[in-house]
Amino acid sequence: MIQRGWSCLFLITVLLTSVASENIKIVSMYGKFTAANDLYKEIMIDASTFVNDGNILATGDQINLIHNNALEDSSYYNRWLFHSVFQICNDMRNTGASALIIPNDFCADDCDDVGGIIGDAYSPVLALDQADDSGAFKMVPKLDDVEEMLTEVISHFKWESFIFIHEGGVAYDLVERFSAKGLQYGWNLVPIELDTGNFYEQSQYIKSNVIKNILMYATNEDVLVEVVDTAFETELLSNGWHWIFGNFNPPITQQFLEQKYRHNMAFLTRFKVDSNDLLYYTSIQSPIKDWPFRQRAAYDAVVAVAKAIKMHKDAKGVLPQSVETCNMESKSTLEEYLKQVNFRGASGDVSFDDNGDRVNYTVTMYSGKDKYTENVAGIFAQDVRNWEKASGEKWPGKPGKRMYVKPFRQSSAAYIKILMVTEPPFFMDHGEEARRYRVPVNSNNQAEDEDSYLGISWELLKEVEKVFTEDMEIPFEYRIFTMNRGQYGNLDLSTGEWDGAIREIIDGDADVVMGALVVNDAREKDIDFTTPWHVSYTKLLLLHPTFTFEYPFAMFYPLNVASWFALLGAFLVISILVWLLGRHDKYEWRGRAKRGVASEEDGQTFTLPEAFAFALSTGFWQGYTKGPKSWALRILTVFWCWFTICMTFLYLWNLNTVLKFSKTALKIQDQHDLLMQDQFEFGVVRDSPSFDLYRYGNAYDREIFDRILNSELDLIEYRIEDAVLRMRRQWDGHFTLLGEEKILEYASRRRPCQLYVTAKTLGNMTFAFATASGSPLRDQFTRAINILRNRGVIDDIVNRQYSSNLECAKTGIFKESAKKSFTVHDMQGVYYMMFLGIGGSLIVFVLEGLYYLLWFKDRPSSSSRVTKKRIMNSRNRNAKWTERQMIGTGAR
Repeated sequence: MIQRGWSCLFLITVLLTSVASENIKIVSMYGKFTAANDLYKEIMIDASTFVNDGNILATGDQINLIHNNALEDSSYYNRWLFHSVFQICNDMRNTGASALIIPNDFCADDCDDVGGIIGDAYSPVLALDQADDSGAFKMVPKLDDVEEMLTEVISHFKWESFIFIHEGGVAYDLVERFSAKGLQYGWNLVPIELDTGNFYEQSQYIKSNVIKNILMYATNEDVLVEVVDTAFETELLSNGWHWIFGNFNPPITQQFLEQKYRHNMAFLTRFKVDSNDLLYYTSIQSPIKDWPFRQRAAYDAVVAVAKAIKMHKDAKGVLPQSVETCNMESKSTLEEYLKQVNFRGASGDVSFDDNGDRVNYTVTMYSGKDKYTENVAGIFAQDVRNWEKASGEKWPGKPGKRMYVKPFRQSSAAYIKILMVTEPPFFMDHGEEARRYRVPVNSNNQAEDEDSYLGISWELLKEVEKVFTEDMEIPFEYRIFTMNRGQYGNLDLSTGEWDGAIREIIDGDADVVMGALVVNDAREKDIDFTTPWHVSYTKLLLLHPTFTFEYPFAMFYPLNVASWFALLGAFLVISILVWLLGRHDKYEWRGRAKRGVASEEDGQTFTLPEAFAFALSTGFWQGYTKGPKSWALRILTVFWCWFTICMTFLYLWNLNTVLKFSKTALKIQDQHDLLMQDQFEFGVVRDSPSFDLYRYGNAYDREIFDRILNSELDLIEYRIEDAVLRMRRQWDGHFTLLGEEKILEYASRRRPCQLYVTAKTLGNMTFAFATASGSPLRDQFTRAINILRNRGVIDDIVNRQYSSNLECAKTGIFKESAKKSFTVHDMQGVYYMMFLGIGGSLIVFVLEGLYYLLWFKDRPSSSSRVTKKRIMNSRNRNAKWTERQMIGTGAR
């Protein structure tokens, strides 16, 4: 009897349970993307399985999903919006459904707000699209919330120009809103509507654009997979680009990061909702944590309906009655309980306000690249008070702002790591400069005398800090890490790897590189540069012409040694020919004297000594006592005179260039002049800004670098101090130094004041701050630089004097006349030749005096004997003439 009684009781209980349990119907519809491969259908089946396993509903109650292919007409996608809405309302009739879940890809065109339209006509509707300002329960956050979140992020990153890739529809509405904000925030927005079937060609156009910031937002987030894959293939996800994915949980999965996203890829900023995805069941191979947001929202839509039904039955003891028709006045009693739903689901915190809008969710922002892609960069709280209550913490953002973006830090979470390469006068250690020159080293402001550093970059950094904190309202905690001279970064051509500061940036071990860092194409392939803060020039540092001591007899340089010997040989040949012709030609003075036509004295005209004197005087255009009488010697004299005139003018033509050799560098106008001259050598300091300019520059710059490398001399110095010492020791001025203007001026303005920086420009180099590729600091520092440039602060900093020991700038020894006219040093060889002539003349004078005293003092000279002989001969002739006259008279 007892056993029979228990059996009856069990049977009654089962009967009662079967009577009390009910089958709950939920209609789920699908469109172009959501119907593909039945993926969303499987997701909702998994959600109903999770619900039916006794996790939510009362025992015996079951969720029964009615999919769109179970309805009469499943060809919704081939209809227009109006026809689709009409058909949905018609098909929902008599289904007995407690709720309708519908996506935004349901029909052909203009279907982005189908959920909102149905939400106003049927009750309740859970929309997987934006559905703003409708009676639907929106599983997707309001567009206003998305707009506010993205606006704060872009404003924080200080983007001035960016590309907005969108898919039209609701995404285009967001484009219009951002365009309207362009004037307020100073944005240059370039909208590009996504062509899902032709994004490969679009990506080529985007790559050709100078803008490297991209905001991506798609109405149908399923297309994001294609966008990400194509962008990866076309290298739009490579160095230099910064992508912001406006959709929550974009398809940047851990698998993608590990298998595709590697070293030197784009900087990524994306948003993930804080969810409880590990709680829920799924039979799909990919885990829920890798699902896009809409797939998660579809799962949570089923769970939300189940929770609302559970609350409805707990409160009223019955399930809600289904609404059979589309009617603005007919509302399901389930809506009241859907507004009370509050749980953390696969798509985050699921709660709705009285308008059916999604509320109380939290979004975590991730921003970084390479190994830092999972760095938490900010938080968006849809309701700040709810966030504070749930977390027990005070909101870290500004009052009235729901988006909090952390100041970007990559290498360290506490500060910005700034690398400074020592390069006077751009960056110097205060104490080291004072010890090196044994004088006080100061800056302009007395309050800054206690600074550890000084220089252009240091002063600029302090001004940037003020702009960050005062103008941009971004905290700017930083630390400076110094690097030795020249450690900007060199590229190993065999391995393609950088070293120095560039390597630190690429590896993420530093955030910013400041100083005299030259912008070039080789570096831009692996890192990013801010807008230039200074454009400098390459000039020549040389020994000033006033202090140039060339070879004293440089005036002989217009003719080489062979030419001088040839000239001497010509002189000897001509002199001997003059002597021979003067001796043997019957019509010359000697022959005429023999014939009695000329005196005996005239016959001594072209002796050998006299021939040398005649050729020499003719060569120097000097007169001579007697000219030649014979035509043979006259013809020889004419051609000799023509020869000496040619040689004289050729010599004088090149003499000016030789005597002004020390001023050749001052006449260099451009790189062409520098390459074409061969009178002096030019070098560079290894790993200096000018070295980087010519090593990694264009083809013309490479010509200069190749000339330096291929020179027989060692023209590359390791320090600028070594180059300066080399120039001061080489008094001939044959070595000059190519370098950046400010660096050369700083090195030349200390005693002894022997150096000079040319005023001509031999190349342009652009200085900018370097950041990791795509780093937000790139745009933030760019904004700060633009502000400082517009205020004239940068020009003031660059033109300051950073040492009290720069005395040469005030001496006034570099006058224009010393750079253009001949100096004593230029003409020293001329003076030496004059002194040589004076000395030779005096020596010969002394020798002649000694010779006279030794040989002719006590005897008559030969000249007197000749004179006496001539007198006697004259007397004899006169006597004979008188005798002849007397004989003649007597005969008569």
